[in-house]
Amino acid sequence: MVEPDWYDDPDGGGGRRWWDGVRWSEHAIPPPPGAVPPPPAAIPPPPGAVLPPPPPGAPGVTARQPAAAATVPDAAPAAPMVARPPSHTRRGARRRVPLVGLLGLLGVGLLVAVGGIVIALLGGEDEPGVDLISSGEQREYVVDEDGQWELVIEVPEGLLVIDVRGEAGFDPVAALTDDSGQEIDRNDDRSMEQLEQYGGGAFDSLIERQVPAGTYRVVVTGFAGQGGSGQVSFPVVGG
Repeated sequence: MVEPDWYDDPDGGGGRRWWDGVRWSEHAIPPPPGAVPPPPAAIPPPPGAVLPPPPPGAPGVTARQPAAAATVPDAAPAAPMVARPPSHTRRGARRRVPLVGLLGLLGVGLLVAVGGIVIALLGGEDEPGVDLISSGEQREYVVDEDGQWELVIEVPEGLLVIDVRGEAGFDPVAALTDDSGQEIDRNDDRSMEQLEQYGGGAFDSLIERQVPAGTYRVVVTGFAGQGGSGQVSFPVVGG
């Protein structure tokens, strides 16, 4: 680094100029009167001095030429549009249904059918099955309050005896109808002769009837709408 001091003026003229350690300052000492100034090139600058740029037009300086403008090639012409002839669809051609869609439709139909059957079974009226009755058979029954118990039977031609007994003071009422629901016979309390022949209680019911072979319905209710339970037996069937 060159120390700050007065040095020969790099511009020439024989004077002195102050070097501040980094650059030349504006402070200068003119040369003494009558001194012959040396040529500017003969005065070397101090080591590390930053010289001012040479003036325009000085020897050895070439003027900077402006950069040539970049040329952009012309865009390639667009390809001409070629009209395509309209496509023709054969009239009357059958449309193919995908196999997956067909299977889906079949599955939906099957579900609907099964659902209808389930609804019919759950929501429909319960129909009792037909029992083929023979002499000596017995069934248990339960009657809800203001309700009834039914048994559909199939019997041969002859005498049919239906013995209906109640438990715990229940007073049953027995009725016999044909398969169309037409009542054939009804009994609330058995007679003295029936008590002697078949036993039971005075408030139990008993029906004796000659019937043709066929299907019948035994209906048990409670007297005055009461509820209870008991047994239904068939001492004689087709006798």
